[in-house]
Amino acid sequence: MKQEAVQSVANKLIKRIAAYCLVSLLGIAVVQGYLAWRHATDEFELGMRAIGQTQLQLLSIRVWEAESHSLEEQLEQISQQPYIGYARLTADVGAVFEAGDPELRKRADVRTFNIAQPDDRSVSIGTLEIAPDPRVLYGEILRSLGFSMAAYIALCGVIIVLLKRELERPLRYVMDYVTSLSQQRASDAAVVGRGEGHRRDELDIVLEGFQTLQNQIEQQMRTLDSEVESRTNALQSAMESIQQLSIMDPLTACYNRRLFNERIVQEAERADRYQRPLTLVFSDIDFFKRVNDRYGHSVGDQALCRVAAIMRGETRESVDWVVRYGGEEFVMVLPETDQENAVRTAERVRQAIASEPLLLRGKQIALTCSFGVAQYRPDEPTAAWLERVDHCLYRAKQSGRNRVCAWENLDLQI
Repeated sequence: MKQEAVQSVANKLIKRIAAYCLVSLLGIAVVQGYLAWRHATDEFELGMRAIGQTQLQLLSIRVWEAESHSLEEQLEQISQQPYIGYARLTADVGAVFEAGDPELRKRADVRTFNIAQPDDRSVSIGTLEIAPDPRVLYGEILRSLGFSMAAYIALCGVIIVLLKRELERPLRYVMDYVTSLSQQRASDAAVVGRGEGHRRDELDIVLEGFQTLQNQIEQQMRTLDSEVESRTNALQSAMESIQQLSIMDPLTACYNRRLFNERIVQEAERADRYQRPLTLVFSDIDFFKRVNDRYGHSVGDQALCRVAAIMRGETRESVDWVVRYGGEEFVMVLPETDQENAVRTAERVRQAIASEPLLLRGKQIALTCSFGVAQYRPDEPTAAWLERVDHCLYRAKQSGRNRVCAWENLDLQI
C-alpha cells in the first residue's frame, strides 16, 4: 500500500514563522518607506524655504545686472542640492537658464518662484522653476530600508536555522525510525543524534516512553499471534458462510432476488460496454398453488427444488445463473446469449420439467412451467427490460401455460 505523505510539524512551524516574518517585513517596509518618504519630502520643503530665503534675492540681483555666468553657476548649485534634480530660470527679457535633468520639468510637483526687482519687490523680472529628483528620494528610501530589512532577515534566518537543528532533525530521526519499524525490528531502540553536550529534554522523555510502550507491545504480540491466527481463520470461515447465505436461496440452492437486483445491473453494463447479447428468461410453475393446497407445502418445496435443479442442469455452469425470484417464480440470466438461443434453452428446460413428474408415494405429480423471454436492448433501463420479460411471461400464462413466449413474437407496447 502506498504510504501517505506526512507533513512535518517542524517544517510547518518553520513555514509559518517564515510567513509571519515576511508579513512583518512587508509591514516594516511600508512603515519605514513612509517615514523615509516623509523625511525626504520634509528635506525638500526645507530646501525650498532656503532657496526662497537666500537664493531668490541673489538671483534677483544677478538677473537685474544680467550676470549670465553667475546665474548659470548659481542654478547649477541649486540643482545639486539634496532632493533637487532640475532648476530653470526664465527672465522677462526672454533669457532662459537651466541646470540638471530637463525631463524632470514634466513632473506635476514642479515648484515655481517669482523673482522680483531688487529695489521694487512689486515688479517681476523672471521666474524660477525647481523640480525634485525622485531618484534621490528612492535612494534615500532604499538606504533607510536596507539596514533594518537586512537585520530583520538575518534574525529570521537564525530562528529558522535553530528550529531546523533543534526540532526538525530530531523529529525526522523519530519519524524515520517509526516508519521503518517492522515485526523483525520491533525491539530496536530509537537513537536520535542530538550532538555532544546535549541536555535531556522533553523529546528524550517522549522517546523513552515510546520505547517502554514498544517493549510492552512486543510482549503482547508474542502471546497473541497464535490467537489472532486461529480467530482470523474462524472469522474468515464465518464470513464466507455469511456471504454465501446472503446471496443464496436456502431451499433451492439458487441465487436469491437480492443478488439478482445487484448483479443484473452489472450484467447490463457489461453488455453495453462490449456490445454482447444478454437475455432474461422468466419462468413460473403452473398451478403451483394447487400443488401446495392438495399435497402440502413439503411437496411444494420438493417441486421447487426439482424445477431449480433442472434449470441449473440445463444451463451453462459459470456462465448462466439461476435465481429464485420469489415464490414459484424463477429467472435464468443468460449472458452471451441472444434471444433465439435463449428461447431454445427455455424450451429445453420446459420439456425437461414436463417430462420428469414428481413422485409422491408411487404417484406421479405432473409439473409444467410457463416462460417469458426478452433480450436486453442497448442502454435500456433495467426496469423497462424486466417489464418486457414479465409481459412475455404473462402472455405465456394467458395463452394456455406450459409454453415459451418471446418478446418479438408479441404485439405489446410498454
